[in-house]
Amino acid sequence: MGRHVRIGCYSAFWGDSASASRQLVEAEDANLDYLVGDYLAGNPTEVTMGLLARASRSGKTKGPKPPGYISEFLTLVLKPLFKTILDKNIKVITNAGGLDPVGLKELIEAFAAEAGESGRVKVAAVYGDDVLHQKDQLLQTGAITPFDPLNGAGPGEDVVSQGETLLSLNAYLGAEPIAKALSDGANIIVTGRCVDSASIVGPLAFEYGWDFSQLDNPITLDRLAAASLAGHILECGAQATGGNFTDWELSAGSGHGGWANMGYPIATFDGSGTFSISKPQKTGGLVTRHTVAEQMLYEVLDPENYILPDVVLDLSKVTLEQTAPDIVRVSGAKGKPPTEYLKCTTVQQNGYRVSADMLVFGADAGRKGTALGEAILRRCREVAEGELRRTGKSVDLSSLESEIIIVGAEHSVPAAVANRSSREVVLRVTAKHPRPEVLSILSREVASFATSSAPGLAMFSAGRPKVSPNFAASSLLLRRDGVTPMVQTGATSPRPVPLATRGCGKVTPSPSAIAVRCSDKHPPSQPRSRASVRLLDIAVGRSGDKGDSSNIAIIARDPAYFPYIRSQVTPEVMRATMQHVL
Repeated sequence: MGRHVRIGCYSAFWGDSASASRQLVEAEDANLDYLVGDYLAGNPTEVTMGLLARASRSGKTKGPKPPGYISEFLTLVLKPLFKTILDKNIKVITNAGGLDPVGLKELIEAFAAEAGESGRVKVAAVYGDDVLHQKDQLLQTGAITPFDPLNGAGPGEDVVSQGETLLSLNAYLGAEPIAKALSDGANIIVTGRCVDSASIVGPLAFEYGWDFSQLDNPITLDRLAAASLAGHILECGAQATGGNFTDWELSAGSGHGGWANMGYPIATFDGSGTFSISKPQKTGGLVTRHTVAEQMLYEVLDPENYILPDVVLDLSKVTLEQTAPDIVRVSGAKGKPPTEYLKCTTVQQNGYRVSADMLVFGADAGRKGTALGEAILRRCREVAEGELRRTGKSVDLSSLESEIIIVGAEHSVPAAVANRSSREVVLRVTAKHPRPEVLSILSREVASFATSSAPGLAMFSAGRPKVSPNFAASSLLLRRDGVTPMVQTGATSPRPVPLATRGCGKVTPSPSAIAVRCSDKHPPSQPRSRASVRLLDIAVGRSGDKGDSSNIAIIARDPAYFPYIRSQVTPEVMRATMQHVL
């Protein structure tokens, strides 16, 4: 067992509260060794990479091109806390480098020089994840394989060959390059696309001397698995401390301000494969077995095979123990060798989109909103057809995609239990098309319905709806030998950090993997009496998405409830319940 290492996560995605970094750095009881921030994770991931790619690589931008990195890391986090971070000897790791980690590294170095702190700062950039310019070679050598998160490798649309519409192609790197940068003496590390947990696994591997190439060593694999689990719990920030929590009232009404002063998570690791999750004292939120369990199963499709670049994590034997108020001890993570592939995400521009929101109120607001949405789309189409005839332009309107959503009329609730009689709803009309000028007609026309349709309408925001690029993301598998991570620390030359390939394994889906059929062969014993209860009363849960795939994790409030939940909350039941949104 080595010394205790404390890591705090202040950001779950680009847009998370920048004030969380100050909380973790300045809290008297935080005592951090590492501060990490994730800017490329969560649901906005693909949008973030798409926006960075389109802005930094577009030849249409006037003046200097926007950077391919997230400069807010420097302006909102590092600059305000710079001296305190250095004085407390806190190392900082973030994936805010986006598509240009070296550019962000140089920006930070310039700031440190201006602040007169170059002697106390060594910045490293981790890159090599961006393989967009290698796509032709990767295709020719067969290094890229289409991917289905439920069925693994298989046939699928080859989005890599989409030419100019392909904006980015990034592999999920592991933690070894981060550990190498720390061994080079870096105290600020910026990366591009890494697996979300890498910013936690990297420093732990460095601190405890783990060898990423020992894929046949069960102890090393279990340590990497435990660190990866700690990273998985921390990576979404306050989702481990009462954010997004089923029992939201406990979190909202917690002491020290509740949600207004939400505490962000800290992992304390001892090197033995166990760790504790906590938060700074005098902050809102809570850390319980349920808050940690929800985040632990977030986005996990197979609890026995959570596939990561450095290890395959087996969660099936994990134990959560409440050791003190707002402290949960986590143990039992097991590791298996990683696969021979890395996940790779592509983002392409698939035409354009526009969304218009209107407040609709009064009797039968839901029916009124539906009629209004249909009229908006019909007028858009008819005006477009007329303008095209007059100008002689040839545009295929059959490719115009549209959707009407009535928020507040329970359209996201199964029809059998939905209440459609709301007197106040929000109408959202969304349309997609390859040509932006077609969508600009909807943007122009939508406001006119305030005086030419039903009473009780108001635009939800000022100004016309904005036509914007429509991004589509896809996942692929990329052979590990098709990627070479690079590390550049300080003024030294970049050096490669080749991925281990010898000893990689294959994954066989476990019986607990998400499936379309129930795998339960042992129904619960017959109870002495029966009663109907809400699932909410006997379980907590969380859903997480990976691109266009989502999981639903159900966690029994008491072990005695588990057999009954497993026998009744089957994949078939969930599919039928959620059919209206599939």
